[in-house]
This record gives sequence, C-alpha cells and structure tokens, in this order.
Amino acid sequence: VINVEISSTLPQILSQNTYFSLPPIGGEGKVVSLALLGDSMIDTLSENICQNSLHKYFPETKFNLLKYGYGSTTIESAIERLTKTTTYLDKENPALLSLSPDIIVIESFAYNNFGNSQKGIEKHQELLQEIIDLIKEKSPSSKIVLASTIAPNSISFASGIKDVHFSALEKIEKTGTIKLYLQNLINFAKKNNLPLADAFSPSLFGNNGASEYIDSVDKLHPSNLGTELFCDTLAKSLKDNGLTN
Repeated sequence: VINVEISSTLPQILSQNTYFSLPPIGGEGKVVSLALLGDSMIDTLSENICQNSLHKYFPETKFNLLKYGYGSTTIESAIERLTKTTTYLDKENPALLSLSPDIIVIESFAYNNFGNSQKGIEKHQELLQEIIDLIKEKSPSSKIVLASTIAPNSISFASGIKDVHFSALEKIEKTGTIKLYLQNLINFAKKNNLPLADAFSPSLFGNNGASEYIDSVDKLHPSNLGTELFCDTLAKSLKDNGLTN
C-alpha cells in the first residue's frame, strides 16, 4: 500500500462560506478539553470551523481543542502519541494521555491503512481495541469517541497532489480500500457499543465521496464543507451521548 497522506502544509482553500473565530465565553461557561487523534484528515481540519460546530450544540461551553493529527501515519503510530512526547511539523507535543483530556476522539486512519486484506482489517480492529484499553488504563476519566472522516472520490482521488499520479484503476482500488477501513471503524464502534461520529455515511453520493466535501485543490482532504460536516457530526455525537456532562 502506498500511503498518500500529505501534511497540513497544503494550502486550505476557503469555500463560499466564511468562518470567524468565536468570542471567548465568559468565566461562567464550562471548559472541556477535546483531543482529536488521527492522520492528516484531522490535521487539516480548520479549528475555527470546528469551534463553530461545537458552539452550535454547546453555546455555553468552551472547548480546548488538542489536535493530534499527524500526516502520513497509520493508527499504529497513535500509541506513541498517546504515551510519549512526539514532534510533528517542528512542534513538540506532550504525551496526549499525560494531559488527561475530557474527551478523546479516535479517527479511523482509513486513508493510511494496512491494505485490502482480512489480515489488514483485523490488525486495524486490534489496534483500535489496544488504543481504547490504553486510554482506559492510563486516563480513565477520558471519554472515548470513534470517528469516521469523509469518503474519498474514486474519480478525482489525490489528483491535486504534486508528484502523485495514480491511474484510474489505482484510484478505484485505493478509494475502495479506504472505504473498507472507514466502514470497519463504524462496525467496530457499533459492535462494542461505543460513541460514534460517522461523517463517512452522509458524505457519500452513491458509492463515491461527494465532491463538495473534498478540498478542491488537493482532491483528498476535507473542504470547509467537509470539515463542517465532520465537526457537526462530532458535536451531535457528543451531545447525543452526553459526553460533556
């Protein structure tokens, strides 16, 4: 498998909607630390858009976002991020579990997967369980949410990324595998009765990722609308599962 994840150094293109930073919430408001663990599908999310989504569902709550999205990484690397000081794009980040965040969101890492095989799918499931067990052991007060990001598009997949040139067949194969892993996380969450934020399913148009949710330049990461979909879905899941209580 050739991983094509690109770091957040790619430019983010604004959609027709403009998003503004929210004013600080007064001292009476509740403060919740929300950690986002994933690959560049997390790293490239606009913090302002996510804060707007959270504000819609929790107008009296202030969220401190801890973004632990590292481009071109598999879910296997998440364990190191949880337990050790790590560096990404010249920024040093403390071990996530040392911060004892109120909520930890585990994204699927589906765009950096272990290939289209039963062995790969099972490894994905095993690592999800290992991460969950580790969080429960080292930071038992942290609540856990599993999250699936937006669906890829098999026609345009990664076509805007410099020096990446997939054939039409390769795009179909790679996006098909990504969708398997996105669905695998969803199935895992449902089977284990875990809180789920599923942005994958509503981002599909037929069997393909809807183009409006995908960045118009790199054709891979979430657009502003894709970010809004993901963060709205996450905020609704937090609300529905009572995870900020």
